[in-house]
This record gives sequence, C-alpha cells and structure tokens, in this order.
Amino acid sequence: MKLGILSDSHDAMGNVKKALAFFAEQEVNYIIHGGDYVAPFTVALLVNQDIPWAGVLGNNDGEILGIYQRSNGIIHSSYQEIEISGYTIWVSHLYLPADLAFQSGRYCCVIYGHTHEAMIKEKEGRFLINPGETCGLLTGKATVALCNLPQKKADIITL
Repeated sequence: MKLGILSDSHDAMGNVKKALAFFAEQEVNYIIHGGDYVAPFTVALLVNQDIPWAGVLGNNDGEILGIYQRSNGIIHSSYQEIEISGYTIWVSHLYLPADLAFQSGRYCCVIYGHTHEAMIKEKEGRFLINPGETCGLLTGKATVALCNLPQKKADIITL
C-alpha cells in the first residue's frame, strides 16, 4: 500500500496537477489531502483522476459546502479515520489532534498539514507525516510525501 500525501494546496492548481502526475507515475494506491484546498475547483482535480483519495477540510477552506459537494462527500470536516487494505490511517489538518492520534499508537500513519513545514516522524514502524505545502507559497518549495506502508518507508518529495 503506497500513499501519496499532499496538503495546503491553496488553489495552486499547477502544483496539484504536478503532484497528481507524480503520484500516478509512482503508482500510489491511495491519495490523502490534509486540507486547505481553498476552492471547489482544486477539489475537482482530485475528483477527476483515477486514484482513490480522501481528505479533510483546513482552516483556509472558504466555500465549504461547495468543497464538500464537489468531493462527493469524500472530504470530511476536521478529521478522518481511514481503513485501507488493513492499514488504519488518521488525517487532520491541525498538528495537535494529529500528534495525539500518533501518540495513541492506534494508527500506522497519521497525516496533518497547516504548518506548511514538511516533516516525517517514525516510531516503531508508525508515521506522523506533514507533507509540507503543495502550493509552495510560504517556503518557496512545493512538496508532497510518499509513504510505503508495507516497507515502512516515507519520504518528502520536492515537486
């Protein structure tokens, strides 16, 4: 099970397209977005690609109803617990709930965004991952993450 992880895309559609092309090239099985799409047209890029995906809302998502509707109910409000092929994954836009989920030891992978700072923490084969910012606005680097759960390997990738 290979995950493609992105967050904080902030309507940078060119970078989202690059991320999705990269995920397809890497043959990821599932994509997770950690929030801050901003508008429904960014969500449309995820909806119109072939890899299954999930996501949560972020603090900068403006047209919440439109985002929810455009995602066909895939995007959840503040957090989401996902079971994929026997792996339990927890997603939140914010760090504190994500850190608490990670500390619980209940999830093989916990994902968050918000800070725009790429980070991977590993403990006993479990991961806490912030893929950084897909938009590249604050740091000047557009980043995503790849996580191979069976191999217990995760990497930050600069687009």
